[in-house]
Amino acid sequence: MQSFQDIKDLLLKSLSNTCSQTLMDLWFNHLKIGALSDTNVVLVSDSDIKAEIINKRYTPTLEQCFEDILGFRVQVVVISEESKPLDYERLQNDVMQGIIPPPPVPFEGTAEIPAAPKTEKEKAPAAAVPEEAPAPKAQERDTVPPPFRNDEYTFDNFIVGSSNKFAHAACVAVANNPAHAYNPLFIYGPSGLGKTHLLYAITNSIREQNPKATIVYVKGETFTNELVEAISNGSTVAFREKYRQVDVFLLDDVQFIAGKDYTQEEFFNTFNELYEAKKQIILTSDRPPKEMKTLEDRLKTRFEWGLIVDIQPPDLELRLAILRKKSESMEVEIPMDVLNYLAEKLKSNIRQIEGAIKRLSAYSSLTKQPVTMEMAKENIQDFVTGSEPVRVTQDKILAAVAKKYGVEQADILGRHKKQEIAQARHVCIYILRTLTDMSLPSIGKIFGRDHTTVLHSYETIAQKRREDASVENMIDDLIKEIREQS
Repeated sequence: MQSFQDIKDLLLKSLSNTCSQTLMDLWFNHLKIGALSDTNVVLVSDSDIKAEIINKRYTPTLEQCFEDILGFRVQVVVISEESKPLDYERLQNDVMQGIIPPPPVPFEGTAEIPAAPKTEKEKAPAAAVPEEAPAPKAQERDTVPPPFRNDEYTFDNFIVGSSNKFAHAACVAVANNPAHAYNPLFIYGPSGLGKTHLLYAITNSIREQNPKATIVYVKGETFTNELVEAISNGSTVAFREKYRQVDVFLLDDVQFIAGKDYTQEEFFNTFNELYEAKKQIILTSDRPPKEMKTLEDRLKTRFEWGLIVDIQPPDLELRLAILRKKSESMEVEIPMDVLNYLAEKLKSNIRQIEGAIKRLSAYSSLTKQPVTMEMAKENIQDFVTGSEPVRVTQDKILAAVAKKYGVEQADILGRHKKQEIAQARHVCIYILRTLTDMSLPSIGKIFGRDHTTVLHSYETIAQKRREDASVENMIDDLIKEIREQS
C-alpha cells in the first residue's frame, strides 16, 4: 500500500506536467496529505490564505490528478494548520467516517487589514501586524519607480492628430486637475501608439505642479506577480500600503489581470479605496473594458465610471508629422520624398516608425552616406507591414507558444501526443493560419502532417475560442506578443 508521502510525490509529479515551477513552489509543494478515504482527500496548507485560494482555483486540477493516481474520483478539500497544529490521527478517523473538516473562511479583501489610515492618529498600532516589518511611510517611498522616471516624454513632444487628440486632451485635463476632471481615466488602443507616452506626460506634469505628490506606476502583469509574492512571503500589508496610500495610481496593460480571480479581488479593493479617497486612477489597455471577457463585471462597471478614450493607428498626415519630428530629434536629414515614402509604408504604430528612423540614422552614420530613397527601401523591409519573411514569423510563433506551454519547440514539431504538446501544436497551427498567408498544405509540411489534420487543428482552436473566453484571451495575447516582436 502506498504511503501518503508516495502519493504526494506522484501528485507533485503529475502537477508539474501542467504547472510552472513558480506555481508549484507557491501553491503545491508545501501541501501535505492530511487524510485520505475512498471518497475524500484532505490536503493541509501552512497558510489560511493559500488554502482559500487553492480551494477556489485549483481543486478541479487536484481532483483530476488524484483520479489519475488512485484510479477513482475523490473530492479534495484544503485546510490550514496556520492557527493551531492538527491531530492527524483524529483527522484520518473523521474522514474515514465521512466527517470532512471545513475549509478556511474565505478571505474577503480588506477584511484582513483595515483600510489605510488617513492620519497619524488613525493609524493601527504596530502590534496589529506582528508577522512582518512595518511598511515604509508614504513620504519615505520613492514616488515613481526608477524605470518610470523619464522626462523625455511630455505633452509638448506628443504629436497630436485626429487619431489621438481626444485621448491627449483628456490626459492634459487629468494632469491639470487630478481626481476631479475624469476619474478613472481609461485609455485603450493597440500597442505602440503612445499610451505609455501619455502616462509619462501625466506623471511629469503632475510632478512639476506638485513635487510632493505620491505617484505609483505599475504594469498589470507586475501587479499580479507582486501580489503573488506578497502572499507567499506574508507581506500583504506592505503591498496594500504601496498601492493604496498614493495620490495618483497608473496601471498599464490592465488586461493582464483579467481572468485572475484573486488579483481582480485585490485590485477591486484597491480601486475602491483610492476612488473613495478621491485619488486619481489611470488605466491603459489594448482593448475596451467590454471586450475583456474574463474581467469581472464589477470592474468593468467601475472602469466606466469615468472617461474611456481610445487611440487609433496614426493616419498618413500624423505618420508624416511623426517622421519629421523623429528625424529632427535624432538629427538625421531625410529628404521629403523619402519621408513621404516612409509614411506610406509604415502603417503599424509609432514604435515601428521610431525603429525605422533609428536604423536609417545608424546606417547613414556608419556608411557616411546621406539618406536616399534606395537606402530607405533597402533598410526598412523588416518594418514594412506584411513584408516579414514567413520563416521569421513561423519561428516567432513556435518560440512564443513553446514558452507559453513550457514545452520544447522540437516536441511541437514532432509526433508527441501528450496533451499539452498537442494543444501547443494546435495553437501554433491556428496562429500560423491567422498571421500568415500560408496554405494548409504549406503549414502541414512544417509539422509533417496533411492538410486535413491541419484544418482539424485550426477548427479545434477556433471552436475553443468561441466557447471559452479564457482561451480567446490567451490566443489574443499570444498574437499580440508575436506582433510586438517585429
